[in-house]
Amino acid sequence: MKLSLTVEADTVNILALNMGRIAVDIDGIELADLINVVCDNGYSLRIADAPGKLIVEDPLPFVARVNGIQCSTAHITEADNTLLYKLAHQHEDFGESEWILYTGAGYLLHLGAWSFPVLRLKRLGLSKAFRRLVITLMCRYSAGIVHLDACGEVLPGFTTFDW
Repeated sequence: MKLSLTVEADTVNILALNMGRIAVDIDGIELADLINVVCDNGYSLRIADAPGKLIVEDPLPFVARVNGIQCSTAHITEADNTLLYKLAHQHEDFGESEWILYTGAGYLLHLGAWSFPVLRLKRLGLSKAFRRLVITLMCRYSAGIVHLDACGEVLPGFTTFDW
């Protein structure tokens, strides 16, 4: 779950709990403002047993959410682009088009389709620079979907190609 809000508070204390839950203690803000921001983001807010402590619950199960990152197709080589295009347009029952999708201006890669997606990309012949990008996004940002888009942002610290 990702909840983004901007508040001016005296102190913020965050405690990690079991099962991916956190406890947050915020001093110096109005409770009504916090409830409004949380509800505007589609979450439910419940008051805990102890007065003044709040619990945010996500209505969707944890496995229903997939982290995704969009970046520029400048991070792939021209050969990668050609190969991804061919793979995304396979018309077999169990082809690569089940996890590599062509969007018209780039590609969506559903990395959860394979246990070891970077190894699969290597076997398919994709470049080392592209595989490094994917593994870094998976490890650093827990990306489950990578959207390569011609209009996407160029990510700093990664190799780019002019093709």
